[in-house]
Amino acid sequence: MVPGMRCWICGSDRLSPVGELTSGERWGERLRLKFRRPGILKPRPVFDAGLARACRDCGALFPFLDEYARQELDAIGDDLTDVEGAQSHHYGVSDGSGP
Repeated sequence: MVPGMRCWICGSDRLSPVGELTSGERWGERLRLKFRRPGILKPRPVFDAGLARACRDCGALFPFLDEYARQELDAIGDDLTDVEGAQSHHYGVSDGSGP
């Protein structure tokens, strides 16, 4: 149990300790959070999500950035934009009206 933290899916307070998150079997492979390129000649902002917690009740997985990546994200966060096509989807609370 992590004091003050709850699962975003089921509301349980039974979360695992922080674990290392990998995306494959190769050493150093991590899940990546990518944003739209800020300009034609500018690199695409990419942040590795190498840590996670899991809900012990529903199994939901919550990846997050380490402190260094979080600081990098914070430094440019106001200039980031959604990836192409993200505005046409609903990523909030479902109204339960369909698939």
